[in-house]
Amino acid sequence: MSGKTLFPSKLRFSVKNIFHTSIPCFISLNFIGNLSYRYVKDKESSVDIYAFVNNKRKDLQDSFVKKIYDLGGGKFIFQIHSPTLKKGSFYIDVKKGICLMDAERGQDAGNLAMFLRKKFMDKKIKAIYQINFDRVVRVDFYNGSSFVMELFRDGNLIVLQDDVIEYALNPREWKNRKIIRNEKYIPPSLVDPLSLKSENKIEILEKSKASIVQTMATRFNLGGELSEEILNRAGIDKNLDAKQCTDLIGQIDEKLNECLRETEENKGYFYEEEQLVSPIRLTFLNREPDRIMEDFNDSLQMMMETEIKDTPENLRIRRIVENQEKTIEEYRKASETSREIGVIISSHFQTMKKVLQHLKTSDQERLSFDGFVIEVKSKNKAEKSAEITFNENTFKLFYDRSVGENMTSYFDSSKDYLERIEGAKIAMENSIKGIQEQQVKKKKDRPRFWFETYHWFFTPANHLVISGKNTDTNEKVVKKHMGEKDIYIHADMYGAPSTVIRNEDNAEITEEEITEAAAFAVSFSRAWQNGLTSGSAYWVSPLQVSKTPESGQYVRKGSWIVRGKRNYLFNLPLKLSIRMIDYREAKIAMIYPFRENDSDCVTIIPGSRKRDKVAQEIATKLDTDTEEIMRILPSGNADII
Repeated sequence: MSGKTLFPSKLRFSVKNIFHTSIPCFISLNFIGNLSYRYVKDKESSVDIYAFVNNKRKDLQDSFVKKIYDLGGGKFIFQIHSPTLKKGSFYIDVKKGICLMDAERGQDAGNLAMFLRKKFMDKKIKAIYQINFDRVVRVDFYNGSSFVMELFRDGNLIVLQDDVIEYALNPREWKNRKIIRNEKYIPPSLVDPLSLKSENKIEILEKSKASIVQTMATRFNLGGELSEEILNRAGIDKNLDAKQCTDLIGQIDEKLNECLRETEENKGYFYEEEQLVSPIRLTFLNREPDRIMEDFNDSLQMMMETEIKDTPENLRIRRIVENQEKTIEEYRKASETSREIGVIISSHFQTMKKVLQHLKTSDQERLSFDGFVIEVKSKNKAEKSAEITFNENTFKLFYDRSVGENMTSYFDSSKDYLERIEGAKIAMENSIKGIQEQQVKKKKDRPRFWFETYHWFFTPANHLVISGKNTDTNEKVVKKHMGEKDIYIHADMYGAPSTVIRNEDNAEITEEEITEAAAFAVSFSRAWQNGLTSGSAYWVSPLQVSKTPESGQYVRKGSWIVRGKRNYLFNLPLKLSIRMIDYREAKIAMIYPFRENDSDCVTIIPGSRKRDKVAQEIATKLDTDTEEIMRILPSGNADII
């Protein structure tokens, strides 16, 4: 920072890094990711990593590394030779986590893979351990080499030789930590909650301005998921102020140890609604897990193989988190810098006293006191302040105040920024809670009906129309649900879904209904994604639809042979409406071909807006859950008209 002037918020100063600050660097936003676990868990938590490392340590220690593969995107496979391992591939995704599983490998070894092979291939693992209960894992080898996996945010893979960095997948520099070549490796957090003494925890609680769950998640470095579970088991209200819980440390420690012991059972608990896996039962969810796996690694593997789709609500949460992360980091830097200025003034009290006296009486721009050369960069006579450079550090002094008052002002400013950090975290949690509560109000539990497996709608005459969503449902639409009195419809486009008008009551199916169903089939074909405004389709009787091919031909799953005359319909508009309907005492969203003079609906056409944005707006207009709308929309962009 030497030679530069920064302007964090209302302060104006620049200080070079003269010492490692005692202000906690680890403003972990572990808990932020965990605040959104009610929607999705796309990263391993600290307790997940703790469970994996401890349960697989015996298998991995004293094993040999064989081939190493770089899969790209921060994903790696380290093949392990160990007589006790059923799965001999150590899988790493620096953005998500680690587990034992086989994954598809690349054919060619790039430069990074070759470097890793040269460094670790045929080397024996000495130890694998988690650092400070953080999302950081280190693997040491007997020859003094190591690699570290930092499994948070964008993640990192760092190669060490005798604790000095040789390579980093994502080089980074912070004020007190550098992940660059030839630097000594320093872990991101120096706070280990498992070795933190009770008196230290009490001191943290006394100074905290946040709730007990926030303080445990961030200041104790436990993460949100585990913190909430500990408090629930201890019968402590998670929203209590941390200061109110100093006499409850014994109960908190007891339940923390209980949870850690439970991870030794090596079971995996899966909660489907939350898409959440855990090595411990999550009693705060107030229900049994949907599935219990006998090996926690299987749970992690399932999470790794699952591609998470962000809902609009998750995207909103992530935007809040990203913005608040930036704000918190700015506050942290401002707090550190203010404190450092206070220390500089305190350490050179007599010199600062002479500087202030001179600033009152002279406009001289270059001063010399006690062996220091001081430059006056600028002077503001209105507010009686001056910006000076002292020992390569630039900051502001108020010369109508004493040295002690200037020093205290900077120390107070440092504390103020720490308080702002607490406020920013509380505001962030409240924003996320607001989104969650809004969704809970909209998302009413209701039964799922069989036809919702498909694209569907009811005609004005109450005939049900169903259309396949994929190969499996295309097969089932015809095989399982088409009767002799029904009508089969297919858009005149390769890969379009099979569509059936069901006629369970043997009533006449009108031309209007056939036209609607044909327009529906076209709308859910590639025509929508291609931005077409109209298309064509044909209809036939069920007897014309067969799975029997001509000699020498093959019919793929989901495809059908249509023989005989096809009844074509042309210029079918790609224009759909969505409305809420009552069906068997449940309110469900129905998408159907546009009808003139229809009301209480939202109409869409192929367009330029992203699907999730359109779904969010429709959900707001119809007062329903965004997921309800996302399930029924055609693939591709759209516009609301």
